[in-house]
Amino acid sequence: MKVSVVVPVYNAATYLEQCLDSILAQTFTDFELLLVDDCSTDDSGQICDYYASNSQVRVVHLTERLGVSTARNIGVKNARGALIAFIDSDDFVAEDYLLALVTTLEDYQADLVFSEFNMLDQQAGMFYFNVKPEVKGQVHELTAEQAAAMPDEKLPFRHGCYVHPWGKLGKKELYLQNPFIPNLYFEDGPNSLRTFLGADKVVGLLVDNYTYRVNHSNNITQGPKILKGDMDILTAFRYRALDMLAAQVDPKSFLGELHHNLTQDAYALEQAKQTNSEEYREVQWLLKLGNYPSLK
Repeated sequence: MKVSVVVPVYNAATYLEQCLDSILAQTFTDFELLLVDDCSTDDSGQICDYYASNSQVRVVHLTERLGVSTARNIGVKNARGALIAFIDSDDFVAEDYLLALVTTLEDYQADLVFSEFNMLDQQAGMFYFNVKPEVKGQVHELTAEQAAAMPDEKLPFRHGCYVHPWGKLGKKELYLQNPFIPNLYFEDGPNSLRTFLGADKVVGLLVDNYTYRVNHSNNITQGPKILKGDMDILTAFRYRALDMLAAQVDPKSFLGELHHNLTQDAYALEQAKQTNSEEYREVQWLLKLGNYPSLK
């Protein structure tokens, strides 16, 4: 078994079948599909069991809700493949998605390959293509340090494709040695950085065979949720900064990303009428510390 495709599932019944059908339609066939049902309360669990009649599909049903990070970690531990690919349960992939990743990883003798993605915003009725035709198919070889220092304006990758756990194919041991941090929003940033730093060679592939579905379900007026997310994203950035410093990689590379997130957090907290919160004061302090203009 070469590849284990790990799909964490939680209340994804609306789009789950499209996701699973796209995976099972792959032209590359030496893979297993491992579904980790995180105690769903809709029909997701039954859908997973239906697909388990296919010999390529296995299902792990968790008996309590543990969160997407733990679901991914459990998937890795149960995986039989030497390589791991994560796909989110509301997204879908082109039929040559795995073939392109496996071929690139093997041709360049890399430990991890990441690719670009498209964005589907059904609420807005928009589909966004992120790879320009003139660069499609290009492969960029990176050292672990170069990958960890992204974003790099000299490289034609957009939309933080290097951050997300999906859109990648990596050696299983990278994920065993660098598990996702439980109970943390934006857990993908620290994990991606650590897997990059744990690799000897990383390659970036400019194809957009993965479609990410934009989720508008989060309401910016939900105060407690905003406070939790606001603090977690700052925690995730602290993890990344400390890891980069420990690896002697200049953390200045993501200051622009940090500024973007801080200003978004400030706006969300203002909309949620949380300007008297400790979280809002910390965001404003960090904006001032970095000499960033506040929204006020």
